[in-house]
Amino acid sequence: MTQDFIDQTGKDAARKHLTADRNFDDLAARFSRTIYATPRGQLRLLALAQDFRDLAIPLQDAKVLDIGGGQGQFSLQLAKQGANISLCDVSQEMLTLAQDLFAAEELPLSSQCCSLQETSSTFPQQYDIVLNHAVLEWLENPFDALPMLAARVRPGGWLSLMFYNLYGHEWRQLMNGRTHAPKDANPRLRREGNAPQHPLDPDAIEQALTQLGFSVQRWRGIRCIHDHMHQKIRERIGQEAVNKSDLEVGLQEPYRRLGRYVHFLARRTP
Repeated sequence: MTQDFIDQTGKDAARKHLTADRNFDDLAARFSRTIYATPRGQLRLLALAQDFRDLAIPLQDAKVLDIGGGQGQFSLQLAKQGANISLCDVSQEMLTLAQDLFAAEELPLSSQCCSLQETSSTFPQQYDIVLNHAVLEWLENPFDALPMLAARVRPGGWLSLMFYNLYGHEWRQLMNGRTHAPKDANPRLRREGNAPQHPLDPDAIEQALTQLGFSVQRWRGIRCIHDHMHQKIRERIGQEAVNKSDLEVGLQEPYRRLGRYVHFLARRTP
């Protein structure tokens, strides 16, 4: 995961042209508690798993590259179904947690501490499936990363791309009364590096993928219901009912456009 390079020397030119990976070593434990071990994190995993299952993507002996894979929760699900996982992240703490997860299940994991920009040299081969989840929004120039991701996918292979959704972000900002600049990330969270820096327009992402020779086979909104429903209502009807509704609505227009995240499963032209 990456964010803007902060130039300590104050040189405007460096700020404009350079980027560096956002290293989440300091937040690894928090992410484990506040994202992956929560209902919203579990809903994310359920949505991803359903998309792979619905499209019947072959996993037995599939070569999978998880770029910015963090703690590897979803990759672990694929590994349990026979996939061979290579995972990279800029955070060594995240990689250590991923290695521990795979070791606990006695499953192999090839891992490397590197950035998305370094994958062309670190993982020069092409893969059946490339995962890139919740990474683009941390990049200074997210669209520049798409050709890098595309290059790692073999002809006929799949790109699983999940990113922070501009429409869901705007709607949430409006509902919170921030009518002055709904496209911006929360200023305090942006300064602290805890909020995605660049919410992305899914239509623009789909157009860019099409130009790179991909066809989006599944467009899902994630947390379309969960994030916009009052907590007391979620508690009253139960998380299972919330999840069921979210998984259904997340595939329907126009509601999928309000998801906090968007998941694309795109296939490269054979």
